[in-house]
Amino acid sequence: MNPNQIPGLNDIYKLNPVPKFKNLGDFLTGLFDVVFYLAFFLAFFWIVWAAFQYILAGGDKTKLAEARKRIIFALVGLIVIALAFFIAQFAQQIVQPKGGSPIL
Repeated sequence: MNPNQIPGLNDIYKLNPVPKFKNLGDFLTGLFDVVFYLAFFLAFFWIVWAAFQYILAGGDKTKLAEARKRIIFALVGLIVIALAFFIAQFAQQIVQPKGGSPIL
């Protein structure tokens, strides 16, 4: 056995292969996917955090207002992220190369 090889590593790569980007368009698509997933995760985390603040406010009106404002901002952020995702998917279908362009 090669000392540099980790047992079972090949099995992991078979299940989830390392992406190979053939052109700039493939790279940008992968990058946008990661950015959108990260943004959705952060917005969801923000909602959960604001919900805990809302629960733990203990009747304090200023804390309740701050938590409510955070929840609204997070929901608006989720809507903006979803719209951006759908617009990016739509734009990808429109500007998809017909062939011959190594850049897109």
